[in-house]
Amino acid sequence: MESAVKKLKVYCETSFWSYLVGGPTSDEKVARWQALTRKWWEEIAPKCEIYVSQHVFRESIKGNHDKAAQRLGLIAAAHEVDGSGDDINRLSALLTTSHAIPDTESTDAEHIATASVRGLDVLLTWNCRHLANPRTLPRTVSVVARAGYECPAILTPEEFLNRREEFGI
Repeated sequence: MESAVKKLKVYCETSFWSYLVGGPTSDEKVARWQALTRKWWEEIAPKCEIYVSQHVFRESIKGNHDKAAQRLGLIAAAHEVDGSGDDINRLSALLTTSHAIPDTESTDAEHIATASVRGLDVLLTWNCRHLANPRTLPRTVSVVARAGYECPAILTPEEFLNRREEFGI
């Protein structure tokens, strides 16, 4: 009897959903990121368990009403993981007080804390300023580890696509 392969647990942060439903644009970078996000969604997502938290829902309702409805429609199919609780609050606060994440970006800290405390494998994001930032990521990983958790791999869809073999996909 073959053992079932465990699916990767991927937390999709809000920026992922925004690029997934993004409309036509003349901005080449945005168009490229939209295309890569759709490619990831079509090729990789079916092989993973997709997770979101109330933090993603809270951010996704903002902005253009039609786009918000599209985001929420897609998010509804994901597993919802609880992004609340003392452990998540403590880790989120630690991420900001240690300056791994700016204190003005508490929701970014909540995404990392949620994915870490809930034991998810990957945090997928296009937020390269505070989340998938190679300069700040080592500090983030260190803070999470010092708190007793394993930090998920924090990647853009492009990075994930380039490293898919590493994840067995």
